[in-house]
Amino acid sequence: MKYNLSYVLGALLAVPISFIAFLFSVFQLDLNFLIDMAVFAGTYIISFLPIQWYSSRRYLKEMGLTRREFHFIRKQLNEAQPKLKRLYKNYMRIRSYKEFKNLNEVAKLARTIYNTVKQSPEKFYKVESFFYSHLDNTVNLIDNYTLLQRMPNKSKEEKAKLKQTKLTIDENKRTLVADLKELNESSYHQLDIEMELADIAKQRNSYRKGIPESTKEKVNLTKTHKKYEYEMERNND
Repeated sequence: MKYNLSYVLGALLAVPISFIAFLFSVFQLDLNFLIDMAVFAGTYIISFLPIQWYSSRRYLKEMGLTRREFHFIRKQLNEAQPKLKRLYKNYMRIRSYKEFKNLNEVAKLARTIYNTVKQSPEKFYKVESFFYSHLDNTVNLIDNYTLLQRMPNKSKEEKAKLKQTKLTIDENKRTLVADLKELNESSYHQLDIEMELADIAKQRNSYRKGIPESTKEKVNLTKTHKKYEYEMERNND
């Protein structure tokens, strides 16, 4: 996440500044060593905070987010992380390849949405329902399904409920697919624009290659002749 680079940049610039202040305090002011260390720490904090604030402000401006919105999105990401871990734990409960494949598809969709928003926080509002309800609902259903599926001596009613739960999980998977599609819609739109620009550039190059050399020479000769006449008129004046 680009925002975290602001901390790295702040530290990289604050360390040499505070070190110079520390050396000045040691050799010029000749103070107590504890005071010298306090000068180092104080200079580091005074240097780090404005640098980090300014650089993070630039990143937030690029993303089109306020600092408050960014912290809210990061909070939602932090809350979603343990839910993904719960989803992965269900790999140990399933017993059939078909269930493993289905769970793997759901986990892959959820992980992709999470990582995409983590890398591009400005896309959070396109899939905020994923963080508010879709992920919770999917994880809870899979937790209960994988747990009850292992229970022996199930009645017909219990088997019917498990079957219905499995269908609901499939519906949730389609919802996650829709979330991912919404998340990537702008990227595909940008891809279409880039492809159109590439086609235009290709057509332009093809048109230039199709112009006969003789035509190019005529154009060049005409320009040279006009330039010669213009120079002659200036000399006569």
